[in-house]
Amino acid sequence: MKESVNPTQISLRKILMVGAGAVGGYFGGLLCRAGTDVTFLVRPETYTQISKKGLEVKSLDGDFLVHPPLIQSVSEIASVDLIILSVKCYDVPEVLKTISPLVIKGAIILTLQNGISTEDEILSRFGGNCVIAGVAFISSKRLAPGLIEHSENGIIALGELSGEKSARAVALHDLFSVAGISCSLKSNIRRAKWEKLCWNATFNPLSVILDAPVSLIIETPSLLDAVKEGVREVVAVAKAEGIDLHPEVVENVIASTRPIADFYTSMYEDYKNGKATEIEYLNGEVIRRGEKNGVATPINKMLYALVKGLESKGM
Repeated sequence: MKESVNPTQISLRKILMVGAGAVGGYFGGLLCRAGTDVTFLVRPETYTQISKKGLEVKSLDGDFLVHPPLIQSVSEIASVDLIILSVKCYDVPEVLKTISPLVIKGAIILTLQNGISTEDEILSRFGGNCVIAGVAFISSKRLAPGLIEHSENGIIALGELSGEKSARAVALHDLFSVAGISCSLKSNIRRAKWEKLCWNATFNPLSVILDAPVSLIIETPSLLDAVKEGVREVVAVAKAEGIDLHPEVVENVIASTRPIADFYTSMYEDYKNGKATEIEYLNGEVIRRGEKNGVATPINKMLYALVKGLESKGM
């Protein structure tokens, strides 16, 4: 049974950032620096470090330090207008249980996850109209609890799943813009999420398999061929799901990568730090939806199998 959710609120005065890692720490830090009423829901270790030293962001745009309000349980906060989910895909189910009391009271959820399934997961639990979908384009990593390194980009695209230019989506766009966060409103946010999946389902697993930065992939023709075939598979699955991607998406994925080729992907960082990867929510999702729609995905199956093998080896 879906949980009952109150009617949508447009007020976005009080915000809860769930997570203070590479994504949440950066964007939440900017919101805090701008004077936004943003509270962070964090784990005990992060709570301890930020309580003592603050949230520090080392950024190419200028370093800064903020001291945001912190909680370790939603019972510590009565209600919020907006919840920003900045956790990994595999943490979403448990987080939804945690934030349920706030959503039932009317909080809107902004998703910033990789992959294409988080929004439907939320709607299947709460129903109603509680979700605004988002896509984060950023190169950053958590160096330690409360310490974020931001090296490239820092953009959020967001939109209603219906494609409507709603008052709440505009309000959220304006909130980010005032905080100095580059933000765009999308009339087809699902397509934007599939377009990002084209990149994530190729460069992320290849960087783990090769134990190398993105530059090796960009500079090696045979690896670029694998990227192109992998992206074409994602495009075909998206089309079968009713999402028509840009005709030049293969070329765009590669062109957009060349300026940032010297960095290591987030999946690589997770794997090297002994954390779970999001392979199930990237290539795994492409494979499952491909099988459902009768679309072959051999490159994605190979990348998935190799990363799962490396994860098993490292256990």
